[in-house]
Amino acid sequence: MKRILYYIGTYTQKTSKGIYGVYFDTESGEFSKPELFAEIPSPTYMVMNSKKTILYTVTEQPDRTRGKVAAFSIEPSTGKLSKINEVLAPGRGMCHISIDSTDSWLFTASYPDATVQVYPILDDGSVGDVICVKEHEGKGPNPARQEKAHAHQVLLTPDEKYLCACDLGIDRVMVYKFDRETGRLEQDEEKTLKLPDGCGPRHMIFNPVRKMAYILSELSSQVFTASYHPDHGFKVLQILNTLLNPNMPSDAAAIRISTDNRFLYASNRGEDSLALFSIDEKTGLLRHLSNTEAGGKHPRDFIVTDNHLLCANRDTDNIIVFQISKSDGSLKPVKEITGISMPVNILEYHLV
Repeated sequence: MKRILYYIGTYTQKTSKGIYGVYFDTESGEFSKPELFAEIPSPTYMVMNSKKTILYTVTEQPDRTRGKVAAFSIEPSTGKLSKINEVLAPGRGMCHISIDSTDSWLFTASYPDATVQVYPILDDGSVGDVICVKEHEGKGPNPARQEKAHAHQVLLTPDEKYLCACDLGIDRVMVYKFDRETGRLEQDEEKTLKLPDGCGPRHMIFNPVRKMAYILSELSSQVFTASYHPDHGFKVLQILNTLLNPNMPSDAAAIRISTDNRFLYASNRGEDSLALFSIDEKTGLLRHLSNTEAGGKHPRDFIVTDNHLLCANRDTDNIIVFQISKSDGSLKPVKEITGISMPVNILEYHLV
């Protein structure tokens, strides 16, 4: 029997208490009832190190004060979590976390304070105190959502020479030179990507095969396909809508690529759907194929595995498991997971 564990991050404003776990039996196809694995305020985004021995998460405090970054060791046979430590962040509203390939540095984003932060990972896997903070400035044309800068995601380029920060408030993907020795960031204005006014870039993902990136804009619900070169930066090649009806009030949220690199998915909150795109094998350009109902309201995040897509619907307190068609990437709902309030992030862990 082979078992997979899914860690579920939540907002804890209602009944959730932190990070939950759901086991999946690959032989029977059955999912276990959710279990509380770590009690911690609003773990909104999580990441694991390359060895899959430590889980890191950012947290949003219930009183909206400064957030935290926490580290948990993973017990290999059960996936149970034990807290290593946590450090106070310089910002509120911690909304994203990522890690470098050598498990030496953590990068986080604070949405309300518009800051990007760098933390060292110490020898025992614990999180060190923040050593670099960069604050974004400016605003966009949308007075309700772009009254100031809002950093939303932090992601290293494939060569790990630069850190990209999607900023919803100023319609830019900020690009920073990353000093691996010191953890310091220095903005590269020439490589920083300016996107159309009011689009609100939220998340991005790099094509693992081609030198390309796909940038998802929350406010305009679009995917920007861009070439990437370490010396020249980004160049937008294509813009596609993620909605069946572009005029529908909706906010795009998460973006993922299938494990075979043939398809790209994006979630829409409002239309409450999962958009499917094919990826051209030669050019990396996209073609919008279809949209599938998310099976709940406010699909905040989802994860793509070899055979399944798990979608976390925040406002209906459910996770829908979809079977992925190997031939065309289409989605078929096969299971609903309930019992977790306000799920917003999912990680996959293979039990030893």
